[in-house]
Amino acid sequence: MLPGIELMSCPSLAVPHEVMHHVVSVESSYNPYAIGVVGGRLVRQPRNLSEALATVRMLEGKGYNFSLGLAQVNRYNLAKYGLDSYEKAFEACPNLQAGSRILAECYGRSSGDWGKSFSCYYSGNFVTGFRHGYVQKVYASMGAKPAAAADDQAIAVVGKASRKTMPVSRMPLYTAGRQSGPQRLASVTAAASPMAARISMAAPAPAPVAAPMAAPVVAMASAAPVQNSPAPSLPVQVSTFPPQPGTVAPMMGAVTAQQASAPVKLQPMADAPAPASEQSQGDQAFVF
Repeated sequence: MLPGIELMSCPSLAVPHEVMHHVVSVESSYNPYAIGVVGGRLVRQPRNLSEALATVRMLEGKGYNFSLGLAQVNRYNLAKYGLDSYEKAFEACPNLQAGSRILAECYGRSSGDWGKSFSCYYSGNFVTGFRHGYVQKVYASMGAKPAAAADDQAIAVVGKASRKTMPVSRMPLYTAGRQSGPQRLASVTAAASPMAARISMAAPAPAPVAAPMAAPVVAMASAAPVQNSPAPSLPVQVSTFPPQPGTVAPMMGAVTAQQASAPVKLQPMADAPAPASEQSQGDQAFVF
């Protein structure tokens, strides 16, 4: 049987079916043979009426206090609400009717406060149900959306917001009459050529200058391929001036090697600072 179907077929409930539906969900999870032991718990819940009857008779014989059925009616309230046998107490509709009457009485005593009513149903007072989280469980059941009715929704993205994009058709890379870089360069060159020619014709020709005679060494060097030889080592000149503080500019050949490190500052030894020192459930039964 589907969960909650007993509620739909059970008449004469003293509270709205929807409210009783959530109370039963928290109390017994819709198990008609559920047994709640005050101050303890069963190893497992009964699976049929025979197991349920044998269990409650064992608990009664040992003096345990317990509640039973869909609405978890306490053993001391059974006779008061018309459940004159354990067999009848495990029937779905009689158990629900008894539970709804108890909840309706709590609702009247609390002046119409459902939170206090749920606490009263759980423990007989308006406080314990809040302290033990029972009231919160009933309200959570009311706020939960059934899985079968959930709508498929897109999964949200965690991170930086995406940039606005536009359709490609609205942002053409090339348009009619638009020239590419090489084409524009050729057009500019062609337009400038006639003027450059006119300027060169109007300007007087420079006087010829006699070129100096090339030295024999240069002529010989141009006649034969030049052999690369290592540069001779030059003596290092030592400056007599004291070192000046400042940032050492990286050499052009060392740019690649310095890309992974920060610029290094050179500081005179005389001004170097001294090294710094190192830092450091059980439900409480109730009877009306």
